[in-house]
Amino acid sequence: MQEPDFINLGDEVSLQRALNIVHMNSHEYVAVLFYASWCPFSRTFRPSFSILSSLYPSIPHFAIEESAVRPSILSKYGVHGFPTLFLLNSTMRVRYHGSRTFGSLVAFYSDVTGIKTVSLDQVSLDKVGRPSNNETHDNSEQESCPFSWARSPEKLFRQETYLALAIAFVLLRLLYFIFPTLLFCAQYTWRKHVRNVRLGSLWEHPSAYLKRAIHLFNSLKEPCKRSNLQEGAMNARAWASKSLATVSIGDASTSRDLPGS
Repeated sequence: MQEPDFINLGDEVSLQRALNIVHMNSHEYVAVLFYASWCPFSRTFRPSFSILSSLYPSIPHFAIEESAVRPSILSKYGVHGFPTLFLLNSTMRVRYHGSRTFGSLVAFYSDVTGIKTVSLDQVSLDKVGRPSNNETHDNSEQESCPFSWARSPEKLFRQETYLALAIAFVLLRLLYFIFPTLLFCAQYTWRKHVRNVRLGSLWEHPSAYLKRAIHLFNSLKEPCKRSNLQEGAMNARAWASKSLATVSIGDASTSRDLPGS
């Protein structure tokens, strides 16, 4: 479908037709705009793109809406946000990175293509529409909207099932490779924790272990004390017996000496 402002609106089929035009060299350049209807930046960009299609009638202009193509197609052509403008020919693909002011866009077209603009009267400009006032306040930094499924990840599973499955496969494959390392770390941490718990339980009751050791030591000392006392008593009795025997012998000798004197 073609608008009065010479813009071809379409989907993946129109995008392929634009690429065929480039490959067959039927036109020197082709302009392709990727936009999203929900993106405010796309809405302010469309009037400028309409005027450009009239200023450069020799360049076919294609406007591809985000919902009309698959996200994988957008990624294939390096579209990571909206709006995104390309100028294509058979040897190169140039992406616009400047501000969305109309003067910057005209300078971009002139620098890349070298084609001069067609003079339009005031009636023609009013027919194709002027840029909105918001564009005049844009700064030099390009702003864009991300993919709709980037704002809402659940849309990824509905729009790109194969991509979602591929991501899940990569994550599971990564988990398969790192699982042995994770298991080893978990086992090491568990063994260290058990060792610390055992040491902690050992130091929680030191007095009980100390009392038990003292009791065991005392029970080993009692037989030694008893044997020492018995040996001392026997020695004392032997010493007393020897002393009495010595005294008795001394008394007998004294009694013998007295009659002779």
